[in-house]
Amino acid sequence: MNNVLKNGKKHLPVLLAFSFASMAFMGCSLNNVANVRSDAQADMAKNDYASAESKLKRAIDDKAKAEPAGSIAQADLLIDLGNVYAKEGKTNEAAQSFKKASDLQHKDMKPQMLALTRSLNGLGLAYMRQGKFEAAEAVLQQALTIREDNLDAGAREIAESENSLGQLYFESHHWPESEALFKEAQAIYEKTSGADSADAANVRNNLGSLYYAEGKLSQAEPLLKWSFDIFQKTSGANSLDVANSANNLGELYRAQKRSADAEALYKRALAIYESACGKDSVPVGNTCNNLALLYLGQGRNVEAEPLFKRSIAIFEADGGPNSPQLVNVASNYSEMLRRTGRVAEANVVMQKATSRVALQ
Repeated sequence: MNNVLKNGKKHLPVLLAFSFASMAFMGCSLNNVANVRSDAQADMAKNDYASAESKLKRAIDDKAKAEPAGSIAQADLLIDLGNVYAKEGKTNEAAQSFKKASDLQHKDMKPQMLALTRSLNGLGLAYMRQGKFEAAEAVLQQALTIREDNLDAGAREIAESENSLGQLYFESHHWPESEALFKEAQAIYEKTSGADSADAANVRNNLGSLYYAEGKLSQAEPLLKWSFDIFQKTSGANSLDVANSANNLGELYRAQKRSADAEALYKRALAIYESACGKDSVPVGNTCNNLALLYLGQGRNVEAEPLFKRSIAIFEADGGPNSPQLVNVASNYSEMLRRTGRVAEANVVMQKATSRVALQ
């Protein structure tokens, strides 16, 4: 596949706050490492990401002391830690963890060729969330090529790479390429994992989000609703998959003027994000912005204002990779201020946000 971003026009990221469910393929390693990884997975299933992060970091430190030259076992732990960081919205930390794992796996290329694609896939998605689209495309394409060259057609790992590239092309507004990849991944997952699997729900959620962005609401709704229902069965009612799906379905309902339905979904997503990722996490900032926009559209400015302020504070604290989102939220808040005659305040809000981004 050609590099779409290098051959076509480069676009800015989508400013709507969609969140994609992430997937991690787990490998086998030494018994003690396997136990740590299993315990961390159990913590993640309970939405205790802080505990999972702590266990993995401690295990990585222990391995580094015992094997200073690095080992594949360390890479497995680093990949898992990268996935935890990604779930928590810690994009910088996720990128660093996946990069360290990729470097270790490069040292043992032949037997670890396919294992390398796991860290490349995670690194590519982290780059995407940082707005480094061409760097993301390069590593995601590399992972896909390795998998296509070393696996049978229709393998689940190929679907994972197609889904990841589809997300990148969605974010960079290369929508025809994104749709084609999502549909290819969906077909593979339905054959290998089942039509009602979390894997299939993940891709349908992404495809529904794409249709929403294109204004194809009638095509988006059944995909987003189906994904939301499947995630509740497969991932658990309080999982991040459900929160991501609820946020996306809420966006659709907001566009359809189904305000009560949208509000309920945003609040459900917000509660899960606060519990699983922390009250000052990036996913919380995204959903606060979306809920504030809903209230703004209803003229509920008193309720919208603290949500906008909270979202701005989160993105100011988070820094670099989410700077475009900071400007987006600030723009939304400024619009509310202007509607209420507070023009001077609106100008200050926008000037502060854009000056912070210029310094990144």
